[in-house]
Amino acid sequence: MKQTSTPSTTAVAVAQPQGGTALANIIPINSMEDVSRLGVAVAKSGWFGTISQSTGEMIAMTMLQERISPVTFKKKYHVMGDGSLSVASRAIVSAFKRLGGKMKLHEVSKDKCDITFIYDGNELRHAVTLQEFIDNGVAVSSKTGALKDNWAKFSGDMLYARCCSFAIRKVCPEADDGLYTTEEVADFDAAPAAPREPVKIDKSEVVSRLAKSAAPAPSAPVAAPAQPAEAEVVEPVAIEMPPPAQKEKVVAATQPQPAAAPNPFVATNDAAVCPIEGKFFNVPFADMEPDILMYVLMPDTAQRHPELTPVHVEAAKAAARAKGLEV
Repeated sequence: MKQTSTPSTTAVAVAQPQGGTALANIIPINSMEDVSRLGVAVAKSGWFGTISQSTGEMIAMTMLQERISPVTFKKKYHVMGDGSLSVASRAIVSAFKRLGGKMKLHEVSKDKCDITFIYDGNELRHAVTLQEFIDNGVAVSSKTGALKDNWAKFSGDMLYARCCSFAIRKVCPEADDGLYTTEEVADFDAAPAAPREPVKIDKSEVVSRLAKSAAPAPSAPVAAPAQPAEAEVVEPVAIEMPPPAQKEKVVAATQPQPAAAPNPFVATNDAAVCPIEGKFFNVPFADMEPDILMYVLMPDTAQRHPELTPVHVEAAKAAARAKGLEV
């Protein structure tokens, strides 16, 4: 019996499943546009905190590459404020044990954690104490000099996480995927935000794109007029012809006038959509690409398009700020 195979619709995910349900088995992914749409859904869900669309796309790519569900992603990773990822310490321990690592717990308390880690013929005993992290300033607030809230309430968990992350990186570095743990990130001193470079846009290229998008579509071919039926031959009759000027008017009036094409650019009262005629007419500013959005915000754009009111400009600025653009 002839067997037929059904081609996979997933062109992005290539890794083997690591747990959970493969996202590509739920949502077919055929192109990067599909990934982008999935990233928008991830960002709008609020399930991973307040994140940008680009961060949502990277989360979607990670889930597809590792073939894990959103639930498994949330168990394993933490999305930091700058959009990068950290890994949960419990995920490192799980990966370490899946790879064949073993642990022998000597002491796990709120003041000390002492564990032996065994992997691939190597054995490492590592111990950490609360006093050690107080002395080196990690567990102490630089502003108040008191214990940080996470260390004051969960010192045992923090010591266990630090002990595991340090030792496992030494004996089995492949277990943490090269990421910091969530507990380590929580103790990082917040660095000042780097000055954001303004978005540079080739204005001529954007104008050219808009001009092409606004070009009218080619009209449908006009059908040839039907041939008149054979007329009865009659004797010529003298007809008084009007003056030339009137003759032109008579001919124009007797010619069939083409029906007026419907106007596709009907303005709305929604200030959150673009009022400029063309490809981006009535497109929400929030859905625009950054270069098009910044073109809309150029001063001469409003001069050439009076339909772009100050209310539209403010809505476009809000959308640009939400995308992390300098306006």
